[in-house]
Amino acid sequence: MVENRLVGIKSREIYEAPGGTILHTAHLELAALVLDRETLHYKQLISQKYAELIYYGLWETPLKKQLDAYVDKPRKSHGHGAA
Repeated sequence: MVENRLVGIKSREIYEAPGGTILHTAHLELAALVLDRETLHYKQLISQKYAELIYYGLWETPLKKQLDAYVDKPRKSHGHGAA
């Protein structure tokens, strides 16, 4: 993969994570089975923005914290979040 880095240089990198790839693919397929179309579409949009924030190291920004709260709320209401 060739990437444009935040500092303005190009970087060639190789990423290998077969276990993570399998889990990620399984999670996407499960979401497609259980979520309605609009929720799935919005989840895809949020996932992209969330990934960008993490990639650029913007962990403590207000937007990242708001997205954390948005994602955690449904999980907690269904018993899947931390107590």
